[in-house]
Amino acid sequence: RLAQDNPAAYEPDLAGSLSNLGNRLTQAGRHAEALTAAEEAVEIRRRLAQDNPAAYEPNLAMSLTVLAVLLAAKSDLYEALRATEEAADLYRRHVATAPPMLPRLHAVLGLQADVLEGLGLQEEAATVRGWLRDNPLPPDSNG
Repeated sequence: RLAQDNPAAYEPDLAGSLSNLGNRLTQAGRHAEALTAAEEAVEIRRRLAQDNPAAYEPNLAMSLTVLAVLLAAKSDLYEALRATEEAADLYRRHVATAPPMLPRLHAVLGLQADVLEGLGLQEEAATVRGWLRDNPLPPDSNG
C-alpha cells in the first residue's frame, strides 16, 4: 500500500522485498508463487530503470537473472533465454564503470549457456562458454 501511495519512495524497497520473497518461496518449494514474485520485481525494477538507468539497471539485471533461473526450472527455456540476454546486456553496460558487476555478468552468461544447451543450441552455448573461458574473472573478484 505504501508503494501505491508513494511509488518513488517505496517501490525500490518493494522490488527488493519481492526478490527476497521469491528466494524464500523457491526454498520452500513454492515455485509458482516464487515466479509470480520474481515477475513483479522485474516489472517494478524495469519501470524504475526507465526513469534512472544508472541507479536501477543493475538491480533489474539481478531480478532478471533470478527470473531466468525460475523459468529454466519450469522448462520455459525460451523465456529464460530472453531474461538472460537482457540481464547480460544490462551488466555489460555497467561493468566498465562498476567492476563488481563482472562476477554477475559471468554468472548470468553461465546460466545463458546452460539454457542454450537445453534448447539444443550447442554452437551458441559454446560461443558463450568460450567468451567466459577467454575472459576469466580476476582472482580478487569473489566470483
